Formats: sequence, structure tokens, C-alpha cells
Amino acid sequence: MRGSIVGMDTTHPPLRRLTAIALALFALLSFGFILLAPELPDDRAGWLTSFAAAPGRAAASTHLFLWSQPAFAVASVGLALWLRPYSRRLAMTGGTLGVLSGFMHLVPGSWGLTQLVMADDPGRYEIYGQLLDAMEQSPHMIPYFLAGLGMVPAIILLGAAHFRSRLPMRWAGPVLWAWVVVEFVGTALFTWAMPLSAMLLLLGCAGLVAGLVQADSPSSQDAELVSA
Repeated sequence: MRGSIVGMDTTHPPLRRLTAIALALFALLSFGFILLAPELPDDRAGWLTSFAAAPGRAAASTHLFLWSQPAFAVASVGLALWLRPYSRRLAMTGGTLGVLSGFMHLVPGSWGLTQLVMADDPGRYEIYGQLLDAMEQSPHMIPYFLAGLGMVPAIILLGAAHFRSRLPMRWAGPVLWAWVVVEFVGTALFTWAMPLSAMLLLLGCAGLVAGLVQADSPSSQDAELVSA
């Protein structure tokens, strides 16, 4: 159905620029977080040992991850508004999940700050490890873990909305889908998947940023409202 957006101009240039900046920040911060993250064993006490062995990398990686999440939340809102004229349901559902995951990730993500402090006290690693295990297994954490996992469908849906829109850099969506597979499946199986994951995320986000910069308004593109 042909149509136009009533109310807010969701592709106003300042909004697109803000979205592009937030998306670029998310990509760069995540790229740094992935590359700097120390190799972590299965047990939580071993995590503290890894943090203590590379305190600078561990601290930088932790802070980069925490700052990347609000950037992702802002980018999700902007992408949802930008893509809404072309694929309303995909864009709005993906944007909503992106906002939730961006903020809910801060809860388990903040454990990194706690672990940085714990890593300075090796005499209590065993007790700290038990405490961290108990926190991870607590039912209080379930809603935050589930909402944090919303990043996966958020990126899939927003990528699909962008792909369907036929906007510039249409390949960005499939690249981000590949990132989801490599990040959440490949990294558990192969050591080389971690740097590949970082590169795919950077490339996919760069495509969306370039698309935001090049995009015209719906009126000039004769946008088509679709339901998905």
C-alpha cells in the first residue's frame, strides 16, 4: 500500500546523523571489546585469574562493552524510525528489542566491574567464584538475561527491514546476520571466530552508517509502507 508517515519526520537528516553516530560508536566500541577481551575459562574463579593476568585489557574491554550498550539502544531507536516507512512491523519490533537488550545488558555486564575489583584479591578467588556462580544462577537474573538476548532478534529484524527497504548498502543486513551466527555459534567452537565476529560487526554497521548518510527522504524515494 502506498502511503506517507503522519507526524514525525522519521528520516529527518539530524535524526539520521544521530543514528549514524550511535551506530558507529556501537560498532567501534564492540570491536574494541571483542578484540581486547581476555580469554576466559569455564569456571568463574578462573575468570578472576584471567582478569588479574591482563588487568589493562580486562578493564578496557569491560568499559568498552558497557558504553557500547547505550549506543546500541540509541541506534536501535533511530534505525526503527528510519526503516519504519518501509517495513513497519520488522522495524518497530526490532527497535523495541534493541532498546530493551541495550539497557538490560548493563545488569550482567556490570559484573565485569565487580570482577575487576575481585581480581585484586587472589586470596578470595574461590569464594568470589562461588558468589559469581550463585549470581549467574539466581532466578532474579532471568529477566535481564532474556531481555539481553533480545539483541539477536533485534539485529536480525532490523537487518531484514533494511534489506527489504532496498535502501543503499542493502548488503549490510546479511552481513549482520552472518555476525549473529559467528558470534553466538562460531565463537563457542573456533578460536578464529572471535576476530571474524569483530570484523563482520564492524562491516555490517559500517554499511548501515553509509546507508544512513546516503539515504534520501521517503518522499523523494516514494517509500512504500509494508507490513511484515
